[in-house]
Amino acid sequence: MSHPILERHLERQSLRPLYLFFGEEEFLMERALRRLEQALTEKSGEPSHRVVQDASEVSLEDFFAQARLSTLWGSGQLLVLRRVETYPAEALGAVKAYLDHPAPRNLVILTAPSLKAREVQRHPVFGRVSKGEAALAFSRLREGELLPWLTREAKRLGKTMTPPAAQRLVEVVGNNLSELHQELQKLVLFAGSEATLTPQQVSQLASHSRSYNIFALTDALGEAALPRRLAALDHLLDLGEPPAKILTMLARQLRQLIRYKEAAPHSSPADLAKLLKVPPGIVNKVGRQAKKFTLPTLQAHLELLHRADLAIKTSATNPRFWLEWVVTRLGPG
Repeated sequence: MSHPILERHLERQSLRPLYLFFGEEEFLMERALRRLEQALTEKSGEPSHRVVQDASEVSLEDFFAQARLSTLWGSGQLLVLRRVETYPAEALGAVKAYLDHPAPRNLVILTAPSLKAREVQRHPVFGRVSKGEAALAFSRLREGELLPWLTREAKRLGKTMTPPAAQRLVEVVGNNLSELHQELQKLVLFAGSEATLTPQQVSQLASHSRSYNIFALTDALGEAALPRRLAALDHLLDLGEPPAKILTMLARQLRQLIRYKEAAPHSSPADLAKLLKVPPGIVNKVGRQAKKFTLPTLQAHLELLHRADLAIKTSATNPRFWLEWVVTRLGPG
């Protein structure tokens, strides 16, 4: 399913000429766009065309002029204009003009990732789109929604996924839907003829996954035992993970730990989850890891990463040396 409202419009053959897609979840937004492409193809019997432009590339007037001209030939088109919220308020009058006289065979999608539902409803232009059931929210899934979503996706792929397996996959990969779906597809292939996906299968597959080994490396921060950190680093490098990305993920984890230590004394778990942009269930894990460090140690570790990054970019030494140098120093304290 792409979006409940969109699916209802498709079922009733009552698609709106213009939709506003807003919210941060790009994976679900892209799925809805593919669904609309499919609907246009089925309706016309010809392959549909998607035309994508960015607000920085075209004015609203020119974009809507193209939408009207494109009806002169071929099948219906899906015209997508990204980041429409960046236009000045006076330019958005073109949206109203188009709604008054839309192109008959095309679908126009305006995307606005940074808009919130309250802003859309109160907006003088987007509010009109919302009243026509054409403003669709694509928000990040909450932790309680992630596991049911994974089990539904597994079912679509022909498998039953146990809740512990879904939980394990979220722990390994995180809450990015695109990455979760990619790893789920790998898991389905890995499971072969077995009908049920289990936590054991997730762990077995994860050992060969870049996502898992990034997780293993960041999870090992603060452990006194050095071999686990070095083993995770070696596995990542053997899998071809770029050194710059490894340093970026390590720095991201250290910043999370710093934010946690600074905010934890006066914040609720829900507030911490929002601050760290992680599912609430992961907050306790971050807290356990943060307890292994003092704030000055974390700040010093972050400085070490900056030094390693500079050395990799400016010296002829093998990047593996600098990565091993910095990883050996990221112990507790």
